Amino acid sequence: MKLYNKIAFAVLSAALVLSCDRQNDGFDNKIFIDADNYRNEVRVATDEGVKELVKTFSVAMAQPMSQDVNVSLRRADELFDTYRQAYYDDAAVLLPDGYCDLAGLAAVVKAGDVSSEPVEIVFKNLDKLDFSKQYVMPVTIEADGVEVLERAKTMYFVIKEASLVNFVAEMKDNRAWPIWDGWEKVSYLEQFTMECLINCHGFNNDSDILTIMGVEDHFLVRIGDVNIPTNQIQVALAYKDVVGGSTNRVSVTDASLQLKTDRWYHLAVTFNKGFVQVYLDGRLKIEADRHVIGQRPNTETGELEDIIFENVDFSAPHSDESDGKPRCFWVGYSYDANRSLDGMIAEARLWNRVLTAEEINAPNHFYKLYEDQIDESLLAYWKFDEGTGKVVKDHSIYGKDLEADHELVWYPVELP
Repeated sequence: MKLYNKIAFAVLSAALVLSCDRQNDGFDNKIFIDADNYRNEVRVATDEGVKELVKTFSVAMAQPMSQDVNVSLRRADELFDTYRQAYYDDAAVLLPDGYCDLAGLAAVVKAGDVSSEPVEIVFKNLDKLDFSKQYVMPVTIEADGVEVLERAKTMYFVIKEASLVNFVAEMKDNRAWPIWDGWEKVSYLEQFTMECLINCHGFNNDSDILTIMGVEDHFLVRIGDVNIPTNQIQVALAYKDVVGGSTNRVSVTDASLQLKTDRWYHLAVTFNKGFVQVYLDGRLKIEADRHVIGQRPNTETGELEDIIFENVDFSAPHSDESDGKPRCFWVGYSYDANRSLDGMIAEARLWNRVLTAEEINAPNHFYKLYEDQIDESLLAYWKFDEGTGKVVKDHSIYGKDLEADHELVWYPVELP
């Protein structure tokens, strides 16, 4: 499991120069491909039988023109060796004909604008490719009446077999939430399972706590606390006893739940009427019965009686939790910004049942769920595979998307 972000030095240098040129009002007004990276991966999920994928392509100028600028796209096979040298990719092969047709594709920067609308490039018949190989298709632009910026005129599309997980999101100094306002499916759950993939950069912050997901002061999966190592996973449970006028707090944790930095882990936490289990990479590390969360005097006899904690309510309306508003469900955040997750996350899920050890350890389960595995018991499935934006799609049947506080930072990965 490794973070994959290899960018050739030569192309990176060109992108930096281009960035400077875009801010220089004095340079010639040339047309260029509007991209931060000129190596564009087309990752094909062969395990899902994907046959067709679409990529978008835009061009731009530094300053608007008084007339439309028409830009054509063409396949540039003569630049294939340039790609292999720039990216040190001697094993790459040129994409054969019949898998992408650029005939007639064009972009237009309209008069008064500086950018074109996205043009769709369709890759087809992908199920016919031999994915023991990695393919490359160079695409270059030509414009009518306007010079093209040489170092930003070509995009290299790299067609390869997708991994089970291809993108992840950075959660440091960010937070995300679903709109579950009163949703009965997540109200007073007696059984559930939480899962996710996490990779932490570090464990030192101002509060000694990093948050994975849940509801603060109710049911929260987090890392660290004042009484345990800052790299140790902890499930923090709390129950507000209205009768007794107090809040009872307990936790479930163990030294075997200590994490290392820059390593991917699959975490699963199950709850069954107060009985908690914590799995790390498919291994059961600790289980504990917390259904008796405290005691209070009986109002009539004065004798101590048990306070029972047998369900969890995740349905509080989303808010900033200020001015006495109830605590609500977050991913990567709780209480304040000092407790955000200093790391990356993917494949976050919530089920309304207890997954068995066999289900958790089923082939590919850590990294992906397939369509036939998604049923009404899966309340939320946030893959974190968008690669752009601040909205994380819910792939369950319920469609309760996550929204981040601000644009997420995305990383391409290859897991496993």
